[in-house]
Amino acid sequence: MPERVTILADVVSILQELLEDWEFDGAITEASYVLGDLGLESIDAVALGTALEEKYQRTLPFAQFLSAKVQSDQASTELNLDFTVGEIVDFVVSALNAPASARTQ
Repeated sequence: MPERVTILADVVSILQELLEDWEFDGAITEASYVLGDLGLESIDAVALGTALEEKYQRTLPFAQFLSAKVQSDQASTELNLDFTVGEIVDFVVSALNAPASARTQ
């Protein structure tokens, strides 16, 4: 399994590719919010999920990640569906380390 630092570099690289169309030239850090700070749109989040699956040649439960984000945000008074680069990295680390039986559910 790739180390977390490698996954972070992969996620940043994919985000930089997605941001080429937006001419974003700022820094991408673990604390960067994908929608708010980087200016991506929700459809770009879907593209990110697809790119991660292609990178790791494995189906990742990205829809579950987004769904869990929506559910946790519904508990707060404001609906904020944004997520950080670090949250994506943690998700990928967890998904890649999950037993095969957990990945198919």
